[in-house]
Order: sequence, then structure tokens, then C-alpha cells
Amino acid sequence: MKYKDLVEQNYKMFCGFEGSDYIASEFALETILKIIIKYKIENILELGLGIGSISDTVLKFSEKENRKLNYVGTESNKFCLNALKSNVKYFDKLKLYPQLELVEDNKFDLIIIDGYDETLTKVVSFCKMHTIIFIEGDRKGQTELIQQIFPKSKHVNIITLNKNKPYAHGYCPTSSYVGGGQLLFINPTLGMKVFWFQQKIRTFMINRIRNLNK
Repeated sequence: MKYKDLVEQNYKMFCGFEGSDYIASEFALETILKIIIKYKIENILELGLGIGSISDTVLKFSEKENRKLNYVGTESNKFCLNALKSNVKYFDKLKLYPQLELVEDNKFDLIIIDGYDETLTKVVSFCKMHTIIFIEGDRKGQTELIQQIFPKSKHVNIITLNKNKPYAHGYCPTSSYVGGGQLLFINPTLGMKVFWFQQKIRTFMINRIRNLNK
């Protein structure tokens, strides 16, 4: 199964779950898997697991592709904790902690921030030299804070021309564009800088097209 097919099936499934109003977009899920593939990610930390749309998608992909993956996440909301147990197929492979200070693993290749409300300054000690950070959605304040913490970082707003599909929340025939996310390379290698530049150009062109279509 191609990873985009997996994303579509999983996103459609999660849209039908209670508490799914604010899950990561289908495009955001695709972007996360693309990063995992491109950079051979092995250690992931997700801040704010929610009801499990990201973790379930990533762990299913890992199982299907027989990839070695260490997935750690934080969540303290009682509703979400109960939902995770039933929603995440490979829940036994998820290392779950109520807060970041209790996380035992201390270095990650990819950190996903999805609805995390605690201070992000604590994230520093969990980063490797070239850790990648993906912030789901807009979250301007969180993005700016990460840039302050890592002044050498390269940031790009990942967006798409895709619009919400009929099974998505808030769908209507003239619905808005699907949400994306903020991609940050905290201390980018040359290859990361090239990819970042390519994405900056892509985002610029998409914004031009969006403005023409208004």
C-alpha cells in the first residue's frame, strides 16, 4: 500500500471518531510520512497525542514497511488517553507519558507538536544536532518560539492547493484549502537546506496560485 493511500484511509477513519474536530489534516499526515521516509527517521516524539491520528498513521506505516521506529508521545487529557487505547492499532508500541519532564528517552530525530500547551523551552534537551520539528497547523506563536530557541533554524510553511474532501470536518463545495504545518530544521545540513529552499519556492508558488484564484 502506498503511504498516500494509507493516509487517506486513516484520515477518513479518524474523521468518524469522537473528538476528531481538531485532528491533523490529511496533508499534514502525508508530510510527516514524507519526512520520515526522506530522512530515515527512527526516533519520534509527539507532543500532544490527542486521539491518535498521527501516531496511529505513523505506526501503521512503520509496521507495513517493516521499519524500526521508536515512537514516544505525551498526553494527559483523560478523554484522549481513553481514545488512544481504542484508536491506535499498535498502541503497545507507543511509549506514553503524561508530560514531557517524565519522558525517559532523551534524543529524537523528529519532534511533532500537535496541540501542545506547555512551554516549548523544555524541548531543547530532547533534540539531536539535526532534529527536525514539525508543528501541525498554523500555530504562529509556537513557531516563533522555536525560532527564538534555535536561531540558526530554517523554517518553511508547508501548504497545498488541495481542498477539504467530503469526509473532512467542515466540508462544503467551496471549502477552504486543507491545512498544512510548519517545518523547522533546527541546525540544517546542506541537504536539509536544499530541501528547505525547494519547499520555500513551492510555498511561494502555491500562495501565488491561491491569490490568483481568490
